[in-house]
Amino acid sequence: MAKPLIVGNWKMYVNSLADGKKLLKDIDHSFPRGVKADVVVCPPIPLAVVLRRAYAGRRISFGTQDSFWEQEGPFTGATSPRALAESGIEYVILGHAERRMLGDTNEIVAKKVSAALLAGLRPIVCVGENIRDEEGKHFATLKTEIVESLSRTASASAGRIAIAYDPLWAIGAKEPAPPRVAAQSIIFIRKTLAEMWGREQALKTRIIYGGSVDSEHAVLFASEKSIQGLLPGRASVDAKEFCAIIKEFSRL
Repeated sequence: MAKPLIVGNWKMYVNSLADGKKLLKDIDHSFPRGVKADVVVCPPIPLAVVLRRAYAGRRISFGTQDSFWEQEGPFTGATSPRALAESGIEYVILGHAERRMLGDTNEIVAKKVSAALLAGLRPIVCVGENIRDEEGKHFATLKTEIVESLSRTASASAGRIAIAYDPLWAIGAKEPAPPRVAAQSIIFIRKTLAEMWGREQALKTRIIYGGSVDSEHAVLFASEKSIQGLLPGRASVDAKEFCAIIKEFSRL
């Protein structure tokens, strides 16, 4: 069984190298013993590259919050996934709801996922409905987003990607989605992957939850077997909170 995956999305909460180094040091200092999870931090790109090179430990992997769909070319302001991989970055968050709000379509996400895999990165692909309805119509929206966002991803890459169920309605909310609701959606995502790639390959993809996650609720998410990790945002820039989340998923 794959290890749980805990990914800290620093967003734009940390914007100086000094603050980034302090946060990383505090996380490393508070890191729980006997961790049974893969732990990733995703600072803004400039800080991620510098912090990765400065970090001498082995307990934390590094990712970024986006990358482009081409490896090179006349694309001013874009970030090459190959350049990230060459800099020691291993993971990249793609299709986050906040990026989708800025214009990333399913097709753009699909191209970014394909390019990231080609460069040797491990994409964390975010999917999630904007609105949830009692009739379950949102599942059709969710399925379309999954299928189209992974349209360029072969089943052979199933073990190199993770899916983050990241519903827009839960991002920035006072409370995360109820764990049972999140688990229901994650089971649906797994079923959709099985339809696309076959059950055996679909089981190789880790599916995690993101959306207003904190340590208080982490134990409830960890108790749901279908949820294989978390993608905290604001909680990930508080070392004690982030390490408490890691600890809950290390009890499994």
